[in-house]
Amino acid sequence: MKHRISLGFLAIFIAAAVAVAQDSATPTAEVNPAVLEVNGDKIYAAEISMTMQNIVAQIGGRERVEDEEVLVKMATQRVIEQTMLAQEARRTNVPPNELRLAEMIQAIEGQAGGRERLESNIGAFGMSYEQLVDFLREMELSRALIEQQISPTIQVSDEEIEAFYSDKPELFNVEERVRARHIIFHVSLQDDAETVATARGKAEEARRRALAGEDFAELARELSEEKETAAKGGDLGFFTYGQTAPTFSAAAFALEPGDISPVVRTEFGMHVIKVEEKQPARLVPLEEASGQIRNILIQNETGQKVAKLIESLAGQATITNLVDGSGPAGGQQ
Repeated sequence: MKHRISLGFLAIFIAAAVAVAQDSATPTAEVNPAVLEVNGDKIYAAEISMTMQNIVAQIGGRERVEDEEVLVKMATQRVIEQTMLAQEARRTNVPPNELRLAEMIQAIEGQAGGRERLESNIGAFGMSYEQLVDFLREMELSRALIEQQISPTIQVSDEEIEAFYSDKPELFNVEERVRARHIIFHVSLQDDAETVATARGKAEEARRRALAGEDFAELARELSEEKETAAKGGDLGFFTYGQTAPTFSAAAFALEPGDISPVVRTEFGMHVIKVEEKQPARLVPLEEASGQIRNILIQNETGQKVAKLIESLAGQATITNLVDGSGPAGGQQ
């Protein structure tokens, strides 16, 4: 896009600022400098570092980040775009949804363990609670602009839905699925024979009790050594063949609803499995898929229109890099 400014030095600077903030026992204002200015509105290092964390969460964890500098550039670009959209919202008198903003703040406070804990966390990046609220307000403004000015312009016809369904049949071929519960006793493939025998004995006893008529879900809560699924009565939800360990899949798909398996060993341990439901492979009919398709098409068109709006705003924007002193030079930076 035209507004993609040169961010190489800025990326290195942001990464260094984040590292200093994370290692600093005494937060100081210097860890959160203004690094960019978009049409006179400043963007701070902490805003970019928070956006980096959001991106990391979206892609599945820090270990999946191959290039820190690329991550910083992505986050910086996202904050620039958000700022321009929020500015456009104010220019066109689009108000933020104050209830949604309050709910967002409440959710973030809850995730942090309360407002005091949240303030401590963001303080490590040199950000105040008020600055965080302002940043969230910018996010809400950009969302409100899309909701109020772009979304109402999008119409999806029945013909477009039918064309999508016809063009992408692979999306609507559903494999056979089962819903199962399990009770597991942990033992690795490297454990000695005595440890394996002990785990198998526990599993056989659990199976005996289940076959004798005890409630399988209650047995899982009592006996299973996997806390997360034990709390749900061993419920694994629906899965297709191959989504679990090979021996587990083979055993589960061989059962009928209500059946209980022999003891099954996988790399994770000894399992006893009960199948609750089976769904055969099928082609999802158009009538059932149309709502999902409509949402996909709306999202795609929304993304395209937002991208065009951002490109237009960027072409008129003055973006100044406050780190190396480049700019201002509008959308050509």
